[in-house]
Amino acid sequence: MDRGAFEAEFNVPRGTISRLDRYEALLTDWQSRMNLVGPATLSDVWGRHFADSAQLTRLVPQGLSWLDIGAGGGFPGMVLAAMGWGRIVLVDSIAKKCRFLEAVRDELDLRDCATVINGRVEQLPTLGVDVATARAAAPLATLFDWAIRHVRPGGQFVFLKGRRWAEEVDEASRHFIFDLEPHESLTDPDGRVLVANNVKRR
Repeated sequence: MDRGAFEAEFNVPRGTISRLDRYEALLTDWQSRMNLVGPATLSDVWGRHFADSAQLTRLVPQGLSWLDIGAGGGFPGMVLAAMGWGRIVLVDSIAKKCRFLEAVRDELDLRDCATVINGRVEQLPTLGVDVATARAAAPLATLFDWAIRHVRPGGQFVFLKGRRWAEEVDEASRHFIFDLEPHESLTDPDGRVLVANNVKRR
C-alpha cells in the first residue's frame, strides 16, 4: 500500500497525511542508525506500518486513552496519535527507541496527546487506560499479564498478531478468562487483530 492508497483507504485529512509524511522521513533517517523496524519493511512504510496501525481506528472509537506496550518505532501508538485517535502512552524499555519516539512526537506536534515512557510496563504505576495495545511485543498471555492492571474495568485489549495468533490464544486461555473477537488483518492475510474484553486471571 502506498501513500495514495492509504489516504483513500482511511479517508484522512491532509494534515494527517502531512504528519505521516514527516514520520516516514524521520523513520528512514533514524533507521540508518538503529533498528526500529525490519529493514525489508522500510520500502512499505505506508502499508506495513502506517496502515497496519491505522486499522485499529475501525475497531475502537475515537477519544479514548491508550497504552502502547513495547512501542518500538511507534506502531501502532504514534500513528493513532497522529490520526487524533486519543491520548496515547507509549512505553519502551530501550532508551534509544524512546529518543526516537520523542523526536517524532515533537516533530509532529503531538505533545498534548502522546506521552513517551522509558521503562518496563510491568514496573509502572497503574495507568488506568481505556485500551491496551501492542504489536510484536510479546505473546498474548504475557501481554495480558502486563496490561491487566493498567486497563480500567470495562476497558479493551487490542493486539496485532501474526500467523500464530490461534496458538497464542490457546496458551493465554490456560491462564486467563476473556471474551475475544478476532478480526481479519488489513495488512497480513494470516494475521488477526485480537480484541479482548472482560480479561481476568484464572
